Amino acid sequence: MNIKRGKSAGIAAAFAFSLFGFLLNPQLFKQIFELPDELLYKANVAVGWLSPLNQATYHMHNFGYDLLPRLWQTYVIFGVAIVLLFVLTLRALRKYNFHFLGGDQ
Repeated sequence: MNIKRGKSAGIAAAFAFSLFGFLLNPQLFKQIFELPDELLYKANVAVGWLSPLNQATYHMHNFGYDLLPRLWQTYVIFGVAIVLLFVLTLRALRKYNFHFLGGDQ
């Protein structure tokens, strides 16, 4: 976002990403979708798949339910995301206007 839209957009994107990870917790899903306690495991599974924090942190990676991502699935998810962001960054750099300061000409 810094390269494509500027510093303010980069800060906003970082804040939004952090807020997204912070708001993803099973109790919030339970309240929003009015899940009974018997179905709380569905909220745990959804958060396990959607939360970048749960994907990236080993001790938060599994709540004891079989439907959560395995480590190899997380590696694939992050690998695809990294390649996609790399390609988007390369495309954005083609139109970026570099200004080099200093040096003898």
